[in-house]
Amino acid sequence: MNHQPFREWLLSKEKLSADQTQSLQDHLHSCDSCTQIKASWLEVESVFHKTPQVIPESGFTARWQAHLLKYQQNIEKRKAWMTIGITALIVTILVGILVTQVWLLIQSPGPYLMTWFNRLLGLVPIYYAFQDLFRSLLGGISINSFVGMFFLVGIISFMSVLWLSAYRKFSMARRFA
Repeated sequence: MNHQPFREWLLSKEKLSADQTQSLQDHLHSCDSCTQIKASWLEVESVFHKTPQVIPESGFTARWQAHLLKYQQNIEKRKAWMTIGITALIVTILVGILVTQVWLLIQSPGPYLMTWFNRLLGLVPIYYAFQDLFRSLLGGISINSFVGMFFLVGIISFMSVLWLSAYRKFSMARRFA
Protein backbone atom coordinates (compact mmCIF):
# COMPACT_ATOMS: atom_id res chain seq x y z
CA MET A 1 0.00 0.00 0.00
CA ASN A 2 1.20 3.53 -0.78
CA HIS A 3 1.53 5.50 2.46
CA GLN A 4 3.05 8.66 0.90
CA PRO A 5 -0.08 10.83 0.45
CA PHE A 6 -1.34 9.94 3.93
CA ARG A 7 1.98 10.80 5.56
CA GLU A 8 2.06 14.11 3.71
CA TRP A 9 -1.47 14.89 4.90
CA LEU A 10 -0.52 14.03 8.50
CA LEU A 11 2.47 16.38 8.49
CA SER A 12 0.85 19.15 6.45
CA LYS A 13 -0.69 22.24 7.98
CA GLU A 14 -3.04 22.69 5.03
CA LYS A 15 -6.74 22.09 5.51
CA LEU A 16 -7.84 18.81 3.98
CA SER A 17 -11.01 18.38 1.96
CA ALA A 18 -13.82 16.20 3.31
CA ASP A 19 -12.88 13.32 0.99
CA GLN A 20 -9.23 13.54 2.02
CA THR A 21 -10.12 13.63 5.71
CA GLN A 22 -12.38 10.58 5.36
CA SER A 23 -9.74 8.71 3.36
CA LEU A 24 -7.09 9.57 5.97
CA GLN A 25 -9.30 8.38 8.85
CA ASP A 26 -10.04 5.11 7.05
CA HIS A 27 -6.36 4.59 6.40
CA LEU A 28 -5.41 5.34 10.03
CA HIS A 29 -7.85 2.65 11.27
CA SER A 30 -6.14 0.06 9.09
CA CYS A 31 -2.45 1.17 9.24
CA ASP A 32 -0.42 0.99 12.46
CA SER A 33 2.62 2.73 10.89
CA CYS A 34 0.70 5.87 9.94
CA THR A 35 -1.12 5.84 13.30
CA GLN A 36 2.25 5.79 15.04
CA ILE A 37 3.49 8.68 12.84
CA LYS A 38 0.38 10.69 13.75
CA ALA A 39 0.88 10.04 17.48
CA SER A 40 4.58 10.95 17.28
CA TRP A 41 3.83 14.13 15.37
CA LEU A 42 1.17 15.19 17.88
CA GLU A 43 3.65 14.56 20.70
CA VAL A 44 6.31 16.70 18.97
CA GLU A 45 3.82 19.51 18.43
CA SER A 46 2.75 19.41 22.08
CA VAL A 47 6.39 19.62 23.20
CA PHE A 48 6.90 22.62 20.95
CA HIS A 49 3.84 24.37 22.37
CA LYS A 50 4.71 23.54 26.01
CA THR A 51 8.34 24.67 25.81
CA PRO A 52 8.71 28.30 26.89
CA GLN A 53 10.38 30.70 24.51
CA VAL A 54 13.93 31.55 25.56
CA ILE A 55 14.67 35.25 25.74
CA PRO A 56 18.15 36.12 24.49
CA GLU A 57 20.67 37.70 26.81
CA SER A 58 20.89 41.48 26.82
CA GLY A 59 23.11 42.86 24.06
CA PHE A 60 22.47 39.88 21.79
CA THR A 61 21.53 42.08 18.81
CA ALA A 62 24.62 44.27 19.17
CA ARG A 63 26.90 41.21 19.45
CA TRP A 64 25.23 39.58 16.46
CA GLN A 65 25.57 42.72 14.32
CA ALA A 66 29.23 43.11 15.34
CA HIS A 67 29.85 39.49 14.42
CA LEU A 68 28.07 39.99 11.08
CA LEU A 69 30.16 43.09 10.34
CA LYS A 70 33.37 41.19 11.19
CA TYR A 71 32.25 38.28 8.99
CA GLN A 72 31.55 40.62 6.06
CA GLN A 73 34.94 42.30 6.52
CA ASN A 74 36.64 38.90 6.47
CA ILE A 75 34.85 38.05 3.23
CA GLU A 76 35.98 41.36 1.71
CA LYS A 77 39.58 40.68 2.84
CA ARG A 78 39.46 37.22 1.26
CA LYS A 79 38.17 38.71 -2.00
CA ALA A 80 40.90 41.36 -1.96
CA TRP A 81 43.65 38.80 -1.32
CA MET A 82 42.20 36.54 -4.01
CA THR A 83 42.23 39.42 -6.48
CA ILE A 84 45.81 40.31 -5.55
CA GLY A 85 46.86 36.68 -5.89
CA ILE A 86 45.24 36.20 -9.28
CA THR A 87 46.70 39.50 -10.50
CA ALA A 88 50.16 38.51 -9.28
CA LEU A 89 49.83 35.15 -11.02
CA ILE A 90 48.78 36.76 -14.31
CA VAL A 91 51.59 39.33 -14.09
CA THR A 92 54.10 36.56 -13.33
CA ILE A 93 52.93 34.55 -16.34
CA LEU A 94 53.05 37.60 -18.62
CA VAL A 95 56.51 38.60 -17.38
CA GLY A 96 57.66 35.01 -17.92
CA ILE A 97 56.37 35.05 -21.48
CA LEU A 98 57.95 38.46 -22.09
CA VAL A 99 61.31 37.36 -20.67
CA THR A 100 61.35 34.20 -22.80
CA GLN A 101 60.47 36.18 -25.92
CA VAL A 102 63.11 38.80 -25.20
CA TRP A 103 65.63 36.05 -24.49
CA LEU A 104 64.82 34.36 -27.79
CA LEU A 105 65.05 37.73 -29.54
CA ILE A 106 68.47 38.38 -28.03
CA GLN A 107 69.71 34.89 -28.92
CA SER A 108 68.64 35.00 -32.56
CA PRO A 109 66.98 38.25 -33.67
CA GLY A 110 66.93 37.38 -37.37
CA PRO A 111 63.65 35.36 -37.54
CA TYR A 112 61.77 37.79 -35.31
CA LEU A 113 62.95 40.82 -37.25
CA MET A 114 62.00 39.17 -40.53
CA THR A 115 58.54 38.28 -39.19
CA TRP A 116 57.89 41.84 -38.03
CA PHE A 117 59.27 43.27 -41.26
CA ASN A 118 56.97 40.99 -43.29
CA ARG A 119 53.98 42.06 -41.16
CA LEU A 120 54.89 45.70 -41.63
CA LEU A 121 55.17 45.21 -45.39
CA GLY A 122 51.84 43.39 -45.32
CA LEU A 123 50.19 46.58 -44.08
CA VAL A 124 51.23 48.56 -47.16
CA PRO A 125 48.76 46.87 -49.57
CA ILE A 126 46.03 47.24 -46.98
CA TYR A 127 46.79 50.96 -46.77
CA TYR A 128 46.57 51.32 -50.54
CA ALA A 129 43.35 49.30 -50.65
CA PHE A 130 41.76 51.57 -48.05
CA GLN A 131 43.06 54.61 -49.91
CA ASP A 132 41.42 53.41 -53.14
CA LEU A 133 38.20 52.64 -51.24
CA PHE A 134 38.11 56.12 -49.70
CA ARG A 135 38.87 57.77 -53.02
CA SER A 136 35.96 55.98 -54.65
CA LEU A 137 33.63 56.76 -51.72
CA LEU A 138 34.69 60.32 -50.97
CA GLY A 139 35.38 61.60 -54.42
CA GLY A 140 38.16 64.22 -54.46
CA ILE A 141 39.11 64.12 -50.77
CA SER A 142 42.52 62.60 -50.17
CA ILE A 143 43.00 59.94 -47.55
CA ASN A 144 45.32 62.20 -45.59
CA SER A 145 42.63 64.87 -45.36
CA PHE A 146 40.09 62.29 -44.29
CA VAL A 147 42.40 60.87 -41.60
CA GLY A 148 43.17 64.42 -40.44
CA MET A 149 39.45 65.24 -40.18
CA PHE A 150 38.87 61.94 -38.35
CA PHE A 151 41.53 62.76 -35.77
CA LEU A 152 40.30 66.36 -35.47
CA VAL A 153 36.77 65.15 -34.74
CA GLY A 154 38.19 62.67 -32.24
CA ILE A 155 40.19 65.36 -30.45
CA ILE A 156 37.19 67.69 -30.34
CA SER A 157 35.02 64.87 -28.95
CA PHE A 158 37.63 63.99 -26.34
CA MET A 159 38.00 67.62 -25.28
CA SER A 160 34.20 67.96 -25.05
CA VAL A 161 33.92 64.95 -22.78
CA LEU A 162 36.83 66.20 -20.70
CA TRP A 163 35.25 69.64 -20.39
CA LEU A 164 31.85 68.17 -19.43
CA SER A 165 33.34 65.90 -16.77
CA ALA A 166 35.42 68.76 -15.30
CA TYR A 167 32.37 71.05 -15.32
CA ARG A 168 30.27 68.42 -13.61
CA LYS A 169 32.93 67.73 -11.00
CA PHE A 170 33.37 71.40 -10.14
CA SER A 171 29.65 72.15 -10.15
CA MET A 172 28.94 69.16 -7.86
CA ALA A 173 31.66 70.29 -5.44
CA ARG A 174 30.03 73.73 -5.09
CA ARG A 175 26.59 72.25 -4.52
CA PHE A 176 27.63 70.18 -1.53
CA ALA A 177 30.17 72.54 -0.03
